[in-house]
Amino acid sequence: MKLPLIIMALALSQLASADSIREERIRKEMLDRVDLIVEKSEAARDDLKLKEVVPACEKIKEIFVAYPDHLKAIGSHMDLFRSRTVKAKDQALNHLITLHKQTNICNAGKDSEYVDPKIMGKKLKEIEKDLKRHRRLIKRQDTDHQNQFYYEYQF
Repeated sequence: MKLPLIIMALALSQLASADSIREERIRKEMLDRVDLIVEKSEAARDDLKLKEVVPACEKIKEIFVAYPDHLKAIGSHMDLFRSRTVKAKDQALNHLITLHKQTNICNAGKDSEYVDPKIMGKKLKEIEKDLKRHRRLIKRQDTDHQNQFYYEYQF
């Protein structure tokens, strides 16, 4: 009687360990992605301060490519019954729309002539501020949820 109980306890402890390793891997991926986006945003803001619009637009395009993965990770791996998570998800979707608009403005005209560095800098600063909140939220909350999350956004 004791041997099957011991074997079952060992098997369950291995499963719990695998889940925690998986959760840490997901959390690390999410934090690395947030750090990458914040880093690119800061570099783009620095370029905009120097009135170098073309390199800033390239960095904004890179942010725009990475942002959908951030939004999907929040929606699929975090607890959507918490108001802070829902707020972060909504902010991420709004930032994705803002980045798409800014990317379209960058693509319009020759050498991104329609870009207003002040407005774009303010929007990037807002995105950075919210991403720092997202980072704190990711560090504090569980990331082991398995939500079916999708969003519809037409480019």
